[in-house]
Amino acid sequence: MHTTVGSFRSAAYWFEDPRSGVSAHYLVGLDGRVAVFVDEPDAANHAGRVAEPTAAMARGAVAAGESPNLTSIGFELVDDGDPGGVRRTDVQYASVARLIARASERWGIPVDTDHIVGHREIAADTGCPGNLDIERIRREALAWLAGGPADRPMIVGLLPVRDGEALLPRWLDSAAAWCEAVVALDDGSTDGTRALLEASPIVRTVLTNPPRPSAEGWHDGRNRRRLLEAAAAQAPDWIVQVDADERIEPDDAAVLRDFLATDAVPGLAYGLLHRRAWGNDQIDPTASWVYRVFAWEPGQELPEAPLHFHPVPVSIPRQAWVRTTVALQHVGAASPQLIRARERKYHEADPRGTYPVSFGGLSAPPRTLVPKPSRPKDLPALLSSAGLDALTDAAVGDPSVRPLLVVLLPVRNGEEDLPGWFDNVRGFADAAIALDDGSDDGTRALLQTEPLVHTMLAHPPRPGAAGWDDARNRQELLDAAADLAPRWVLFLDADERLDPQDAAALREHLASTDADRDAAYGFLVHRMTGEDVFDRDDLWVFRAFAWRPGQLLPEARLHLVPVPVSIPASHRRTTTVRIRHLASLTQARRHARSQKYREADPGHEFQGDYDGLLAPPGPARPWVPRPAGLSVLPPPSDPAGIDALRENECFDPDAPVLSAIVIAREDAGRIERVVRSVVTQETHAPFETIVVVSGSPGTAEVVRRCFPDVTLVELPDAVLPGAARNAGLQLARGDFVSFPGSHIELPQGSLAARIRAHERGYPMVTGSTLNGTRTAAGWAAYFLDHSSALPGRPSGELEGPPVHCSYEREILLRAGGFPGDLRAGEDTVVNHALAQRGYQAFRAADVIIVHSSPCRTTRAMVRHHLERGRGFGRILIDATPRGQRVIRREVVDKHLFGYLPRRIGSTTRNVEAWGGPELAAVYRRVLPLVCLGALSAWMGTWFELLRGGRRRRGAT
Repeated sequence: MHTTVGSFRSAAYWFEDPRSGVSAHYLVGLDGRVAVFVDEPDAANHAGRVAEPTAAMARGAVAAGESPNLTSIGFELVDDGDPGGVRRTDVQYASVARLIARASERWGIPVDTDHIVGHREIAADTGCPGNLDIERIRREALAWLAGGPADRPMIVGLLPVRDGEALLPRWLDSAAAWCEAVVALDDGSTDGTRALLEASPIVRTVLTNPPRPSAEGWHDGRNRRRLLEAAAAQAPDWIVQVDADERIEPDDAAVLRDFLATDAVPGLAYGLLHRRAWGNDQIDPTASWVYRVFAWEPGQELPEAPLHFHPVPVSIPRQAWVRTTVALQHVGAASPQLIRARERKYHEADPRGTYPVSFGGLSAPPRTLVPKPSRPKDLPALLSSAGLDALTDAAVGDPSVRPLLVVLLPVRNGEEDLPGWFDNVRGFADAAIALDDGSDDGTRALLQTEPLVHTMLAHPPRPGAAGWDDARNRQELLDAAADLAPRWVLFLDADERLDPQDAAALREHLASTDADRDAAYGFLVHRMTGEDVFDRDDLWVFRAFAWRPGQLLPEARLHLVPVPVSIPASHRRTTTVRIRHLASLTQARRHARSQKYREADPGHEFQGDYDGLLAPPGPARPWVPRPAGLSVLPPPSDPAGIDALRENECFDPDAPVLSAIVIAREDAGRIERVVRSVVTQETHAPFETIVVVSGSPGTAEVVRRCFPDVTLVELPDAVLPGAARNAGLQLARGDFVSFPGSHIELPQGSLAARIRAHERGYPMVTGSTLNGTRTAAGWAAYFLDHSSALPGRPSGELEGPPVHCSYEREILLRAGGFPGDLRAGEDTVVNHALAQRGYQAFRAADVIIVHSSPCRTTRAMVRHHLERGRGFGRILIDATPRGQRVIRREVVDKHLFGYLPRRIGSTTRNVEAWGGPELAAVYRRVLPLVCLGALSAWMGTWFELLRGGRRRRGAT
């Protein structure tokens, strides 16, 4: 048993990264979800070394000369980075107990203290697994082996229905096969629906809406929320939602019951295999999944959408939605007459056509029919993804008659781009499915008249980008692809183009046996600044994958990776296919794109800032046609495809290896000296200098006059440091990026040493900092801010994140750059995120910078550290999980009572270890000011925590 010292996502990322060299069989979240990384018969590298073991199994392995990894199953339990203080949830304990119970049955492992052990019982010098109650896990596992905590779970069915008199008798007769009780809602029926519900013994509660003559006013989200609230009176263990025009046949009902009583895990949502009946004895073999099953918990909330949503609690993320083999038969579109009635109902409820109605292909007769099948006798409720795909792929249809490639297009106000987009896409796609997301120009008319568009979805017009939900749009497009059942789909936006030669190579690859149907393919985006020139190619997007029924995309409203959640990150394959991105061709287009994101994300919930979208064109690079014979997939020696693409684009051999980005505001008096210290560096490899000036025309003019060859980015308004860094990063071409600020000067040799350290393979490099403000207050600020970078500290790898550093540009781009809303600490956030992902930091003592802080006086030092403390407070607030109190016990212990002794103590120890006699003497002289600065930072932190805590409580 292990604890993660991190989040579910970071642990999964680390296990999937081959560089980590570690893994576990299972990862169990605080919300009960489970990820499997290694099959039980195989060894996972989780137990590590053995040190003074107390566990009998470890002592036996040592005696036999074997690793405990060979004879154990590893369970990693998430602790969200707080192994000693995390509040473990009941569902996490229940999930791991069930896993252990099933493993015990499979392998005959006794559930006792000799066989269910913590990591510290193998290696006595580790604290793992933190505060995990292993005895509780043993007790609950034994309870499951004895038949479970209860003989039979309480399954409650939720039924929203309107005018269901003809369907309800059979539905009510079948419900007892899969649930104990039904909570129903009569949504304004004008027939005998309510009487049937009230007369049924299995229906415990009947809710009602006033009668109405049509489906106008139907709000499925509100109805289902009322049902879920009313279900609480039945004390359910599980919720199952089956509509009046749906059936679970007896064999599937038995499997569902057994599954919910044994292997089902609270905290997950389960999908039912949805197939349409046609007539009495045939079905449409095309399948999809509807997610209707989850364990009930108090306070759960369903989505607020009126129509067409999966009724799953918003607390259960898409990654925790699991497909099952339990079949749900839809009988509400089983004839042409029923299809017309269904269409009429949706038109009444949604006259503006806001929501698509073709889910599962229900708006047209089936392309093919097969006899209604019986459930295979030994088919389990759960199969692997490959098993589920095999179950449904054959039913979709003959691959030779299905479209090879369908392009999915979300667009709003694309009248200018669409003619060129269609000219491009006609050359390689079989069809397009488009969604007009509220255009108020000629977009809809162009889509309606274009022969390539097989299906057009539409949302009501709206005046701006506010309310833009890219995840919903792309999911609707992917759902609509079921009408064509394509072999492959590709998301391509209206301002994007595939090079014709690249597109032809991609189509040929997808048609071949080399195409990996379990992978998602990625393309390198080129920011076009002219017809055949670009200035950047630093963004990978993953857009193409094999279509399968029931695929789900991530839920992030903006900036999602539009790849099904069933395709793990380890199965994303880069290619040599390129995308031309046209959104930055002109200043007007750049401004419009920036404005769109500002309207859609005014609170910067999905990205720290959008100032980089306004960056002017950088040095032009010519577009080079695709060479004949270039493989779509890069060779194993070049897994990222970078080398293949760069050879293809004939990169300039004098292109910079490092980009030094200087950010400045009101720095006209010092900027010449700072920039000159950078541009005069002598290095063995070429570098470029970029200066980003925000809200300071005088500073920009000095740079423009003194350094005409330097790339100058002039932002009209003053921005925070993260936004300025990102603006420079947008134009950087170097493999590595460094950020010498306007308060930093570089001694000769500094950049050369930095490049050498990066070329040794280290993605993050930090060095030594010298003090350039030699007043008493300046020395105090220097020791507080830079004690870990004193010149006497030797070179070497760092165990955790560095304080200040340069970066491999690719990893910084993957991390999304810097948060743009922090006055201080923007690099701290990024450095911790990169370290958590496993990127190694290195300290090179010969990388030297001279930092001149603004803290020349005591007053300036106090103000400076107060601001830095406030920045740290904002970081703590942003890192607090949603729904959790900002000010909680562990925060008080660590940052109220422990902050000052820890900060001053670590600073003192660093000076004693690396400062030498001269710096140690200075430190003793300014120690009172050091304490004052630390106190200022502490006050700033708690000012933000208290203010942020009140805001968060008010918001909830």
